[in-house]
Amino acid sequence: MAVRRVVRNNGSTGADLSDGVRVVKPLQFDDQTPQTSGMRRWAAVSNALVGSEALWAGVMLAEPDTTSTVHHHGPLETVVYVLSGQGRVRWGKSLEHEAELEPGDFLFIPPYVPHQEINPPPSQPTQWVVVRSGREAIVVNLTKALDGKYVEDYEEHHHVQAG
Repeated sequence: MAVRRVVRNNGSTGADLSDGVRVVKPLQFDDQTPQTSGMRRWAAVSNALVGSEALWAGVMLAEPDTTSTVHHHGPLETVVYVLSGQGRVRWGKSLEHEAELEPGDFLFIPPYVPHQEINPPPSQPTQWVVVRSGREAIVVNLTKALDGKYVEDYEEHHHVQAG
């Protein structure tokens, strides 16, 4: 027999409910997260917002006909779930791999893998739920080297890490 425990918090949102459980409403999402051009990310679960010790989760919105800069997420593993819209992701040292994404798809990106998100439709945004294996988001924007491979820009990497 399943036991259901109902906890009420007198209408407040984001407050401690019980045993560290937190509810985060969309208006409480944090838009002060590392970004790449062409995409907006909002944190919903992070160490700063809820005290998470090992996860970061949020939402990514890409407007129609946008492409992110090439980047990676440092030592973090990333899982994406596509909520709406059509998207594409390229990955690899020279972005030599590509996959189409549609609602219901999951995507796994290992640590340090250069990648780029693309929302090609000219009239339809795409929205993803993103979960990472760290307390806070890390975005390291990359630049294309002469050999065609994407590499970290030393100053940008240390600025993003510190920010």
